Amino acid sequence: MSLFILVSYNRQNNKRGAILNTYKQLPNSLKLVKYSIILIIGFFISILSGLLGIGGGSIMVPVMVYLIGIEQHKAHGTSLAVMSPVALFTAIYYANHGHMDWIVALELTIGGVVGAGFGANLCTKLSAQNLRKIFGIVLLLVGIKMLFDAFGSSTSVHETRMIFEPTSLIGIAAIILIGVLTGILSGLLGVGGGIVMVPAMVILLGISQKMAQGISLAVIIPVSISGAMMHAKNGNVDFSTGIWLAIGGILGALLGAHIAIGLNPNYLCGAFGILMIVMGAISYFNKPKN
Repeated sequence: MSLFILVSYNRQNNKRGAILNTYKQLPNSLKLVKYSIILIIGFFISILSGLLGIGGGSIMVPVMVYLIGIEQHKAHGTSLAVMSPVALFTAIYYANHGHMDWIVALELTIGGVVGAGFGANLCTKLSAQNLRKIFGIVLLLVGIKMLFDAFGSSTSVHETRMIFEPTSLIGIAAIILIGVLTGILSGLLGVGGGIVMVPAMVILLGISQKMAQGISLAVIIPVSISGAMMHAKNGNVDFSTGIWLAIGGILGALLGAHIAIGLNPNYLCGAFGILMIVMGAISYFNKPKN
């Protein structure tokens, strides 16, 4: 009903573009309707963040651009600002239920920050279309592997059987290296680290699905804060929209995390595998615009 009111207002005043992008001209009663809708949007998008341990920026950014009417660069900055509190509260929830390793999170963060810088610089030197195709193939293969582990293998993804001890020299080097590699892919291809980091931890480090999701959310916290601060300095954060997205996002992510904790980890692994396959197909077949 609220959405219908805003659509009618747009038509009556000959406004074009996103459904919610006329809020500056709206009377106070309709502004409240708009921010209520934004809160609900943040709630439903962030359920996926809590459920699968990802940032959710790949969904939040286009929603802000095409539905709320925020400019592209500002949408990226606002998304990072929203991720910070959402990831913080959700990571704490995972930690309180025993699905967190702060040492691994710290080591991955160090590697991820270094790798993201390399990836961003490398992005300007390589063909984006070829990179996305290669990345799409990798995501598809990893997604199939996770589906097999979830439903086609006799072993469970419930227990953590870490290949490396995170406090040993070999373990520290291996985990930081994985962080560097995921950071490079994140900076190179513009994807959130969670969609790369979670399967890397499960497949390469032997960490359980739920633990990997909790660690992924912990790594997102410093990365999103630093990115949001840089965007804020350039004026690319819409705080009025971000506050409402964050309120809804925290509630939605906590609900998603609550569902994830109670689910069979094989189902979570399978759901993440499906997400990887979908993102891989989009990456492979999508043609970047000039």
